[in-house]
Amino acid sequence: MKNTENGIRKTFKAVLDYIKSKPKQKVAVACAADEAVLKSAEIAANEKILDFIFYDNAEKIKKAAHTYKVDISGFEIVDTPDEQISAAMATQAVREGRAQILMKGHLSTGMFLKAVLDRQNGLRKSKLLSHIQVFECPVTGEIKMISDGGMNLYPKYEDFCHITSNAVDAFEKICGRAPKVALISAYNRPDPLLKTSIDMAAVCDDLKIFSRGEQVAIKGPVTLDVALSEKAACKKNIKTGFNGPADILIVPNIETGNLLGKSLMYFTQSQSAGIVCGTSKPVIMLSRADNFSTKLNSMALGSLMSIFD
Repeated sequence: MKNTENGIRKTFKAVLDYIKSKPKQKVAVACAADEAVLKSAEIAANEKILDFIFYDNAEKIKKAAHTYKVDISGFEIVDTPDEQISAAMATQAVREGRAQILMKGHLSTGMFLKAVLDRQNGLRKSKLLSHIQVFECPVTGEIKMISDGGMNLYPKYEDFCHITSNAVDAFEKICGRAPKVALISAYNRPDPLLKTSIDMAAVCDDLKIFSRGEQVAIKGPVTLDVALSEKAACKKNIKTGFNGPADILIVPNIETGNLLGKSLMYFTQSQSAGIVCGTSKPVIMLSRADNFSTKLNSMALGSLMSIFD
């Protein structure tokens, strides 16, 4: 469901400005003794936009805070003995409503997802979870999305349906308008030699029939240049069905999404964020190498999605 009554949000700054005017959401962080997590949490707390509960070894957090010169005196800390317990308790806090957003700190993705996907105490909602990288386009400065470069290895037809649907839901909540969606391939037409191009064409046909809303424009398979450039589409005589660059890029596999996302982050220094979709509550899952800016942006997106849940 779109949330346009409060305006369209095009940038991370617009998202941050919006959540400042709303009730503070609380983030439960599993294994918070991490420089980027602590610094981004300190900024968010100082800006009065988020509250936090840290789940980790208490002495470890205090030592990290001292090392990185972060004031943690105002944060709630729950002392836990190991990663597994930290992830389980943070997830439980969100499930029970003591926090509204779950965040992965300095622990393995497998350990974190084990808690999220736990049948009794986890946060799984839909059949398929997917990861979305949100970034500010280096050309236009506007928010765009890539999915799935973080969770699903080699999606097939049904997977692409869920991944696309999850991304559309997230975009509408975050940006407040219907998106333009492109399913990215090496070809601009279905080709039997490339199975994903066949699946993508089928997804487009189905999502047009079982509409997510008449304003959601979707095209695929298309090459990246056609998805992002009207000029390229015109020269190749391809009609995408929408004007301007796509807002959401659905990639054929995890390798493509991971490479495209990290290329944007490291070659262009684009502002970025990451969030998991298909859960009952917002889940932030980032690389341990991501900086505090990426973690702060992700916290802001989690807050916004929680507000609209």
